[in-house]
Amino acid sequence: MKHKGLNQLLCAATVNGRFRETLLHNPAQALAGGYLNHTFTLTPEEHELVLGINAQGLEDFAAQVHDWISGATGVHAGFHVNGRNGHGRNGKSRWASAVPLAEAPAEFHCATVAIGN
Repeated sequence: MKHKGLNQLLCAATVNGRFRETLLHNPAQALAGGYLNHTFTLTPEEHELVLGINAQGLEDFAAQVHDWISGATGVHAGFHVNGRNGHGRNGKSRWASAVPLAEAPAEFHCATVAIGN
């Protein structure tokens, strides 16, 4: 499965409110701490993406991951890009239009991923 680590990260955030809040407010801590003794295996690009996302909620977070995976960037993706990678905290001014979770890519199916395997 492509982007398995991102999928597992989103699944953990979906099922656990405390992990979700940590991911949204302190992604470095969420990645370092993992979830239920499971660490997330991310590529360097995925790691940078997660650290750079600035989202108000999980739906916004997932929408930004979806846009990154699909290669959508700039104003056409609903982002005002202003920063080193165009995603998140390293930008000074950005906004994102949320994509309903039902439109998430096929890779994001929590039922098919067992956290910890």
